Amino acid sequence: MKQVLTIAGHDLSGGAGMTKDLELFSSLGLHGLSVPTSLVIQGPSGVRRLEPVSLPAFTQMLAVVKDECRVEGVKIGAIVDKPHAEAISGFLKTCGDIPVVVDPVLSAKNGYPLLSPEGLAALILSVFPFVTVVTPNAEEGEQISGIKALDLPSMKSAAEKIVGMGPKGVVIKGGHLPGEPLDMLFDGKDLTTWKRKRVDKVIHGTGCAFSSLMLSFLALGFPLREAFYETETILDRMLLESFPLGSDGSFYTSLSTGVSRDAERWQVLAAMAEAEERLCQMDILDLIPAVQMNMGYAVRNAKGIEEVVAFPGRISSNKGRLLIKGKPEFGASSHVARLILAYMKYYPSIRAAVSIRYSAALIKIAEGRGLSAICADRIGESEELKKQEGKSLDFLVDKALSSIDYPPDIIYDCGDVGKEPIIRLFARNPEDLLNKMETLHL
Repeated sequence: MKQVLTIAGHDLSGGAGMTKDLELFSSLGLHGLSVPTSLVIQGPSGVRRLEPVSLPAFTQMLAVVKDECRVEGVKIGAIVDKPHAEAISGFLKTCGDIPVVVDPVLSAKNGYPLLSPEGLAALILSVFPFVTVVTPNAEEGEQISGIKALDLPSMKSAAEKIVGMGPKGVVIKGGHLPGEPLDMLFDGKDLTTWKRKRVDKVIHGTGCAFSSLMLSFLALGFPLREAFYETETILDRMLLESFPLGSDGSFYTSLSTGVSRDAERWQVLAAMAEAEERLCQMDILDLIPAVQMNMGYAVRNAKGIEEVVAFPGRISSNKGRLLIKGKPEFGASSHVARLILAYMKYYPSIRAAVSIRYSAALIKIAEGRGLSAICADRIGESEELKKQEGKSLDFLVDKALSSIDYPPDIIYDCGDVGKEPIIRLFARNPEDLLNKMETLHL
């Protein structure tokens, strides 16, 4: 696992600074090291006080990192003052050719100053020559370059001047400018832009998130332009999924939830692919109902059918052999998905289900071998409800689970006019589900 270092302020609210950096590093599979420059006493409403870390403690922490840790990338945020900048410069001289990203944090959103004028001068003079890319917003870019960024040509002019100060590249973020936000990357030669729709929220920590994402992708080996594209893509999602933390209306971003969600989707797909292989080796032909079989597996806290994996063409038999039509995919079966989603409203950990042929003998075998079964008859189901897609399943599951205080392995019904009787087997995951299916054959 690659190791990257954040040198920044500590934000107790977790929305910015080194706390946000470490969250994002971890979300992208990197191990984060951290050296705080300051304690930033702030909440959602803004910074109340800044307490710099003493220079002896700060330099000693950098020395420990240099002597005992492997560093493959550095992100630098709020550095407070000139001595901290000079200490960082001395540290970077020992790091070799690794990506370095600087977010030149000059002040908080509520205007509280986070970097002194002397600190900014030292940052430019002693740190910029080691930097891969610096990521100011338009206002910070103006203070660094002396050029007011009003549009793309002026943003480029500011970036060209900043590159002349040492960094290999500059991203100027135009979120504070009128109109739709426009970000611009200048790599010393070429210009790359990214435009997004404005999100009508006051979002805390976007600058920290941007720079730590950039550092992460550079450390992972992405070329500068590709790191920019990947950062912008993920930031778009983070902005849309940001959540309110305080009572003042400000929003916070989080990547870990989204990345974990992506990873879990792959895990769910992989589990269903393994289940498919095992299904093909099992003797289950006599369990397939006339309407054919399907199996599904949902991600945690699934809310819709697009978050449930199933087989798009169902499972049947042909000439004495199991026939699975299509590879498992998300949203492939509204039927089995609705069944699982209805069950998860009562027991969120039960995320897998399969429909099998009904017989009184199978129910007896199941109960005799330790599986719990409950009958959900269709008495009380209205004709209007029967006509609505998926509502019959909701009705059956609700009727079964609302009458008991435990999660049954089986919910079955004895059918109705035009409705085949079906056993619906539930489990926490596909492996457990297949184990239960085998139980019916032992």
